[in-house]
Amino acid sequence: MSSMDPQSDNPSIDVSRPGRARRDLPRCMAEIEGLGYEAGDEGRSKRQAGVGFPPSFYIVGAPRCGTTALSKALGRNPRVSFSKPKETHFLVEPRPGLSDADLQDLYLDRYHRDLDETQQAVGDGSVTYLYFPEAIERALRLDPRARFIVLVRNPVDMLRSYHSRMLYQLDEDVEDFSGAWALQEERAAGRSIPKRCREPLLLQYGEIARLGARVERLFQVAGRERCMVVVFDDLVRDTRAVYTQVLDFIGVDDDGQTQFARKRGTAGFKSPWLQQFVMNPPPWAFRFIRFSDTRMLSRLKGLRKRIKRFNTKPQEDRQELSEEMRQQLREYFAEDIQRLSGLISRDLSHWQ
Repeated sequence: MSSMDPQSDNPSIDVSRPGRARRDLPRCMAEIEGLGYEAGDEGRSKRQAGVGFPPSFYIVGAPRCGTTALSKALGRNPRVSFSKPKETHFLVEPRPGLSDADLQDLYLDRYHRDLDETQQAVGDGSVTYLYFPEAIERALRLDPRARFIVLVRNPVDMLRSYHSRMLYQLDEDVEDFSGAWALQEERAAGRSIPKRCREPLLLQYGEIARLGARVERLFQVAGRERCMVVVFDDLVRDTRAVYTQVLDFIGVDDDGQTQFARKRGTAGFKSPWLQQFVMNPPPWAFRFIRFSDTRMLSRLKGLRKRIKRFNTKPQEDRQELSEEMRQQLREYFAEDIQRLSGLISRDLSHWQ
């Protein structure tokens, strides 16, 4: 069936753009933050000698559903080693030349350099993995004890936020969401692609928000007992309760944390030119990054953060969806919401 068919049982996205090499969703999402993807010399690990590979967990998605807020809360717990950066995308690609032990050492040395014997779990916040079953399989090979946390949200609200994020990243240039939604089939055929868009797959809004299909596939690959589904509404209403439930699920002691950061707001930018440079660096920048040592890479990341902070401004006129558009989305996602409701044994009819 077409990737635009809401009845499709295959949650994979298969959209190509004529005239350019085929790329997959996980890799293009992995490059969203621009710097540091499999980059250069990672430097010397500060892990304590003899520390093994603790039980692992992965916050696998979905985008704009509170993954950053939950990741930050877990990262503040002294009994958790959370990856730096939050989204490693380490499992996007296979590494057939490495033994399981070498793969574990590479992962810990690269993203958990300060791991010590007091920490009870290692965490990772790569939301690409929800769209990439192979990454889940690799996580289980890396650590058979691995657990997976997925956050879900009313797709209407999720897409409203996601579309704003695509505008901020310059992957989208149609400011009206209804217009962007209507262009999906056109873009699937390789037409009407924004000039600065890094990957047309990111603009297939219907597929991105079909969370029922994604969660079903996650359960099939990982096993229901290894997965925890967090509803965004619960996270907002009682963050502390969700936080303690997550700690119990991953086997980590409660640190008594009660203050939690608010979810990331919608942002705009001042200069399109600066925004293009920090969100979509030119090809030569990626080549330079891959051959940079740790010190240079750190400086580049710091410079990018400063430019990004300087160029960001609050987006005061956040777009409201028309009732007609909301109804269209509710109808489009109705079956997928029912699927998700059944999978997690929870009534989500208020989303429809």
